Amino acid sequence: MQEILSELNGIAGKVEALENKRRKLSRFLRDVKDAEIQGEKIPEKKISIPVEESDMKKKTVCGIDGGLLKKAYHAVDLVLTKSVAVVFEFDGRLKDVRYIPSSIPTPKLSVFTEPLSKEEFSLAANLERMEMEVGLALDTMKSVDLDLLIMDGSIVPHPSSNPGEDSDVKQKFDIVRNLYSDILNRPPCMFAGVSEDSRSRKFSRIVSDDILERVRSTKKKDLKRILEGTRDTNLLFHVLKQGERTSYFQYTDDPSKSCLPKDVIDDVYSFYIKSTEYDRPLRVDFYAEDKPAKRADEISSIILSLSADNEEYGVPTVLIEADKRARLREEELRFIYSSLQDKVGDVPSLYKLRRNSRPF
Repeated sequence: MQEILSELNGIAGKVEALENKRRKLSRFLRDVKDAEIQGEKIPEKKISIPVEESDMKKKTVCGIDGGLLKKAYHAVDLVLTKSVAVVFEFDGRLKDVRYIPSSIPTPKLSVFTEPLSKEEFSLAANLERMEMEVGLALDTMKSVDLDLLIMDGSIVPHPSSNPGEDSDVKQKFDIVRNLYSDILNRPPCMFAGVSEDSRSRKFSRIVSDDILERVRSTKKKDLKRILEGTRDTNLLFHVLKQGERTSYFQYTDDPSKSCLPKDVIDDVYSFYIKSTEYDRPLRVDFYAEDKPAKRADEISSIILSLSADNEEYGVPTVLIEADKRARLREEELRFIYSSLQDKVGDVPSLYKLRRNSRPF
C-alpha cells in the first residue's frame, strides 16, 4: 500500500501540472475569445456567446430519460427498461407538470434466449433502451404541443451502437435507426439532446486546427500539445463564464461515418453551454433545418432558465425530474429473476454465471 501511495504523489503532481497548463491555455483563449475568429468550423466567429435566460412565458418543455438494468445468466439474459417523458408547462413560472405514460410507469422486460456474446448483449440492452426513449419522444411530439423536447444524451446514435451486418442484433439496430431518422425528419418542435458527461474532443480539435493555426504565438506548439489530451468540457470549464455558450458547430465532419442519411445528419449541430458557475459545461446537440444560430440561441436560452437554480449542478430541471422517474433499482430485476425461477425451477438456463456465484 505504501508503494501505491508513493505512486499517487507522482500522479497528483502530473495532474496538477496539466491543469495549470490548461488554465494558461484558457487564459490565452479568453484573450482572443471576444475577437472575431476566421476559422471555417466556427460559424458564428466567436468562441463564446452570451446567453439570455428565457422569460418562460407560455412555454412547454419536455424532458425524456430512460432507465436500464441488465443481467446475463447461463442461457437466458434479462433486460429491464423504463422511459418517462416529463412535461413542464410555464407561464413565467412553472404552472403544471405532466408525466407520459405516467408518473410511475411499468418497466418493460426483455428476455434474450439467443446465444449473444457479452459485447452483443450489452449492445442489445442499450438498443432496447434507445428504442423505448426515441419511440416515447416521437409519441410525445405527436400528442403534446411542445416548444422544446430535450433528450438525455445525444439525439444521434453513437457510431459504436452500429453492429456488423452479420450481428444477431442488426435487426434491432435497424429499428432504432429508423426511429431516429423519423424523429429528425422535421420535428414539430425544437429538438435537442443534453449530454451531462460528454467525453468528446471535437471542440478542442476545432480550437487546435481552426483557431490556434491563425493565431501568432511562440507557444503555439505547446498549446496544441495540451489540447491533444484535453476533453471539451475540461477546456471550456475555464474558458466559458456562467451564461455563455460556444459557437454552434457541425455535429460531424464526415456524414459517411453516421448510420443516419446525409440529409438528416447535415442538419444536426452542437454547442456547449455553461449554465452554472461551478459545474462543467453541458454539450447540447440539436436539430436545425435552417438558421442554426437562431435555433442555438432559442434552445440555450431555455436550457439556461431551466438550469440556473443550482450553482453546482447545471442540468435542466426537467431532465432531473425525468431521471428520478425513470430510475430502476437492482431489486426490481432480482425480484423478476426470483419469480421466473419459482415458475420454471432450478434449471441450467437460469444458473448464474460463475463469476457472479463464486463460493469464495
